[in-house]
Amino acid sequence: MANIVRRAEHWKKYSTPPKTLVNYEEPGWEFQELEYGPGGDWDFVSTKLHIASHLDPLRQRIGPATAPFLLVPPSAAVSAPGDCLAGAWEGMGRSQHILISAGYVATAVGTDVSAETVNRRRFARTREPDRRDQIIRHLLDALSLEIGSGNLSGSLFLQTLVTALIYQVLHISSTAPRILSSAALSPEQLGLVLDMMDSQMSGRPSLNEFASLLGVSVQYFCRAFKVSTGASPHQHMLKRRVDFARTLIETGNMPLSDVALIAGFADQSQMAATFKKLLAVPPSHFRRSGKASA
Repeated sequence: MANIVRRAEHWKKYSTPPKTLVNYEEPGWEFQELEYGPGGDWDFVSTKLHIASHLDPLRQRIGPATAPFLLVPPSAAVSAPGDCLAGAWEGMGRSQHILISAGYVATAVGTDVSAETVNRRRFARTREPDRRDQIIRHLLDALSLEIGSGNLSGSLFLQTLVTALIYQVLHISSTAPRILSSAALSPEQLGLVLDMMDSQMSGRPSLNEFASLLGVSVQYFCRAFKVSTGASPHQHMLKRRVDFARTLIETGNMPLSDVALIAGFADQSQMAATFKKLLAVPPSHFRRSGKASA
């Protein structure tokens, strides 16, 4: 199941802390879905790359108390570490936030988080919502949906969405070396990755770990892996989990709940949902067929 926790340290800087609906963490980043009360204010310094999307219209002011409140339609905002954020809101509404550490960004895309690299934006108080607002909202919605459904696709899928968000809000130099679409992992590199996948079958290996193993960026690893296998890392890892679990079911009498944990699923229900998604049959189907053929 998703690593759902309910912490509110970050939001203590708000006069009226919003209600935390969902809080999900992995090393280097944290996703939060919040519900705001009828009004309040904030004043703090951002310590991470902060990407936010308001899902409902509300009135907002930015800066000192003398600034006017303006109606803000659903839109996105981006701030960099070290940015001073102050303002207030009026009206109830929901929002989604992701806080990403500078170290995670550097590992994922090979770019430092700084005033020069972050494409800052404010909510659409004095501008019209645009395509970038929509893209950020769709990516955060995808994170929320995947987390809320129990993270059936695994951590690698979530990390892919986080990396896509990073690319949306950073100024990536057009002079940076491009990755050829035909580039593939060497047989030795692919072997190392597959060995790591198998050795961590019951765990949650990350894209950063795979990329670090090969000494490449996450972006390069994801593209080259797909060229080599025809599938993204998270899709391939899911298939290997299913294949491994199927073998355990067909060749033994281990309880399905134990099979699920050994194969890296959160629980038996997640394993069953993944089997139905990939194979269109439940895990118990292979126990029956295995015994029938014995």
